[in-house]
Amino acid sequence: MTLIGIPPIRIIWSQIFNLIMSVGKALASFANYIVTKLGPILEKIPGVLETVNAFANAFLKILDIFKPDENVEDLGERAIQAAEAGITVDKFENFQDYMEALRKFEINPEEAEKRSRLEKVMVGIAVATVGIEDAFNAERGSLNDIWLLPMSSPQYFTPERMKGLIASGRLAKDILGYLEGRLSAAESRAFEKGLEVNAQGQPLSDEKDLNTLYQALDEAKNQWAKWQENQG
Repeated sequence: MTLIGIPPIRIIWSQIFNLIMSVGKALASFANYIVTKLGPILEKIPGVLETVNAFANAFLKILDIFKPDENVEDLGERAIQAAEAGITVDKFENFQDYMEALRKFEINPEEAEKRSRLEKVMVGIAVATVGIEDAFNAERGSLNDIWLLPMSSPQYFTPERMKGLIASGRLAKDILGYLEGRLSAAESRAFEKGLEVNAQGQPLSDEKDLNTLYQALDEAKNQWAKWQENQG
């Protein structure tokens, strides 16, 4: 199978791509993105899946997308089974109505037992990305990269900090380009300057706080480079 705009890949990612796409066309941008960039790292590098999962659960609760007892893995399974019953995100005027439909949907536990945790979390992250875009009135695909900083430097890029960065419009779109070193010097500097704010969106003026930010960015870039090497 050849996915949209990308070469053939291993069967597991073809399956995950199809699962994501079954949930609705709104997930198309993230479906293409996840199978080539984010997904393989979550599959191959120990502990990263748990890091992203924990961040997503906390982040979605801060944004009031999740209720206290909800989680990404269950969201993914519900979205998959609901789609099989004809309940997809595209059929709802807003994301919260879709979430309410998923909450009311009764999943088949035997079917859920057969599905891998990776599949559930991947679909859950894809659905969550659409929900976050709706929460911030962002264009489809514009927040695909939001998981990269929290997964590569989780101690600094906390749910609270990421919320502040997105809400203030300080988070540049091409986080992946920055981590991979594909941006020009001017683009990289502009990206970094945009992050020189605290969790409330106020400019960082203390040298210690600025040093902490740049240490976190160096950590993120170094971590990303190591992950790429481990995939080779």
